[in-house]
Amino acid sequence: MNIAVLCNGTVLQPTLEALYSQGLLAGVAVPGSGGGEDINFPLEMALRQVGIPFLHVGKDDLTGQLAPWLGEISADVVCCMGFPGKIPPELLELPRLGFFNLHGGALPRYRGPDPVFWQIKNREPFGTITIHRMTSKIDGGGIAHAELVPLGPDDTYALHMQRLGGTLPRVMIEFVQQLAIHGDKLPLHAQEATTTPYLARPADADRTIDWSWSAVEINALVRACNPIYGGALTLLKGIPVRVLEVSPAPSCADNLTPPGTIIAASAADGIRVACGQGETLSLELFYATDGFFSGRRLARIFGLCPGDRMA
Repeated sequence: MNIAVLCNGTVLQPTLEALYSQGLLAGVAVPGSGGGEDINFPLEMALRQVGIPFLHVGKDDLTGQLAPWLGEISADVVCCMGFPGKIPPELLELPRLGFFNLHGGALPRYRGPDPVFWQIKNREPFGTITIHRMTSKIDGGGIAHAELVPLGPDDTYALHMQRLGGTLPRVMIEFVQQLAIHGDKLPLHAQEATTTPYLARPADADRTIDWSWSAVEINALVRACNPIYGGALTLLKGIPVRVLEVSPAPSCADNLTPPGTIIAASAADGIRVACGQGETLSLELFYATDGFFSGRRLARIFGLCPGDRMA
């Protein structure tokens, strides 16, 4: 079986290595034009060294770019892993076994381009690798396999991506084995009917801290934004900053203290902020225009005092 992979990012390299070791990897295509600054450059170098066909794909005319290439490498099936853009319907019909997507979330609940963000933000106990047939409806095809992946209370976006990347090689090989047995008769489970909306990539409003939330909710948002979005957004003295790490702090606020109020700000205590339910969070790590800062350092630079407000 010849498998073509459309992907984006080096977290998938172990999966590609597993396919290559089994003699299954026919070619890899990635978005963009390549070059040393491309996130896929290390992947390209590794694959070219072992003679795997590699293609850079632009945004326009996917069919014109991919159809000849899939024919050249005699692809029987195409697997997509984090590849941006919608595959045209006429392209989905070309490989004899079709296209399958390896989606990083449970379907249909987490349809959309960034399920990892939403699962962490929603404090799910598990993420999911869902392999489904690709159809003209985005994330809507029949499911071939769903694998739960633990989502720990301290997992950041990047850490969970590493967990997914570590689980994918086994899941992928098991899927390919079933595909080899069943071919185009591979059993698929129809997705449940749902009224849950399609989850778009998070906008600024989705990534902004609401200080009236509980400490657990704010912590989840911060982890969901680290590092992919540079941290969760907030304002400090009117200046946008991004929070990358928080931790629970002894509560010295009460239900009368407005959420977002700075309770402590010093080189000794760092920055502690009141949030919902009378709880307090210690803000450990920030990103601002001038770089990364600890809470202690930022308290000194901004001249923060108890009573100042985050917004």
